[in-house]
Amino acid sequence: MAVVFGLTFYRGQDHLNDLRDRSMLADEMHGELEQLRAVSQRIRATRANRIRKEGYARLEALDAGRLALDSGLADPALSETLDDIGRRLVQTRVHYMTLDGLSVPSLRRVDLPQVDEVELRLRHEIDALARLLRDLHLSSHATAVAYGDALLRMEFWLIAGTALLVLLLTYPTLNRIGTALHALGQGTREAGPEGLPPELSLSGRDEFGQLAHDFNQMARRLAAAEEAREQRAQELETAVKDLENFSYSVSHDLRAPLRAIDGFIGILREDYAPRLDAEGLRLFGVVSANAKKMERLIDDILALSRAGRLEMEWVGVDMNRLVDEVWDNLSEHRQGRAIQFEHADLPTSICDPRAIRQVWQNLLDNAIKFTRGRDPALIEVKAERNATMIRYTVRDNGAGFDPAYSNKLFGLFLRLHGMDEFEGTGVGLAIAQRFVQKHHGEVWGTGAVNAGATFGFSLPIQPAT
Repeated sequence: MAVVFGLTFYRGQDHLNDLRDRSMLADEMHGELEQLRAVSQRIRATRANRIRKEGYARLEALDAGRLALDSGLADPALSETLDDIGRRLVQTRVHYMTLDGLSVPSLRRVDLPQVDEVELRLRHEIDALARLLRDLHLSSHATAVAYGDALLRMEFWLIAGTALLVLLLTYPTLNRIGTALHALGQGTREAGPEGLPPELSLSGRDEFGQLAHDFNQMARRLAAAEEAREQRAQELETAVKDLENFSYSVSHDLRAPLRAIDGFIGILREDYAPRLDAEGLRLFGVVSANAKKMERLIDDILALSRAGRLEMEWVGVDMNRLVDEVWDNLSEHRQGRAIQFEHADLPTSICDPRAIRQVWQNLLDNAIKFTRGRDPALIEVKAERNATMIRYTVRDNGAGFDPAYSNKLFGLFLRLHGMDEFEGTGVGLAIAQRFVQKHHGEVWGTGAVNAGATFGFSLPIQPAT
């Protein structure tokens, strides 16, 4: 069918191009004939060789056009018209040559009345040729249009027949494909037990049957993997709860002996200080300081444990008011310090106020601690909002940190400064990270040594509660 269509299209288009070319050639010959008319009108007046030669060139062009029209012509009616054109061209050439001979410069002073008769016969032939060429142009154009319409209709019916034949031949395959796609689509859209896709029922030994078999195998593997995942998730949740309960119990139980140690050290120092030398007093101080440090560490572990167990309460929180309250509560930590504290207007966020209060407290407390020695210290709080998140930042001009170790910023018990430089247990940023992650946000930190640091966290505008 494709070969038939191709041959029909090729031959039909070739014949259509011939008809269009014949119409254009007839129109071009008509233009040449009008140029010859103009030359014949000027030749007697000027008798210039250039004008006379131009007339012969026009005649040659007309002869060449007639030969081109006559080549490969199979229509008897057009053949008769072209024969008539040929005869008229011969007569036209004879009259033009006669007019040329009577118009040579040597006959300028001779009165030749027959010139008018020759010119009249030449005009008559030219007019007759013009009518023939105009009729040939119009008939060729009409034939080309009619043939083009017929060819278009034939091509349309060939295409329609080919499409129908292809559809009939491919219907069984298309029906099989449609049935298979429907079954696959229905199977993937429907949810079976535990949200997994049900097995497909698609018979056959072709590719679609194999696809259904592979799909069923995949569904079974997904079911097994989901069951294993749920079991591991349960085990992990149990382990985390056990670990949190263990850390809470151990931390809570350790507080009492540590306080007792610190209390007894105070009593011993008060009662037996006169009997001790300087080294003994120093050792008492070391024991007391380490007991207090251990108590702070236990407090931080308890806070981290509470962060994991906290049930979120989603409310709209005025961040400006919350930051001001936290800053006021940290007044004891900044006594005697020259601190320039600035914060821009902060957007309200939907979050847990207890958790975010702790985040602000840890970040601002760190900013106060690490700007020690700066006069004045600068602490700036800002926020920016995009389509989905609100980003809050705390920037300071303090000691900063080496960016090479930024991956340790939020690790539990990891510190980037020695205890002799700045106190702390390395738990505060870890607590802040855990609270922010429970809000489905992110935390980050940037800085440089002795060039300050910027810590921030982001909260979703619409939290997934």
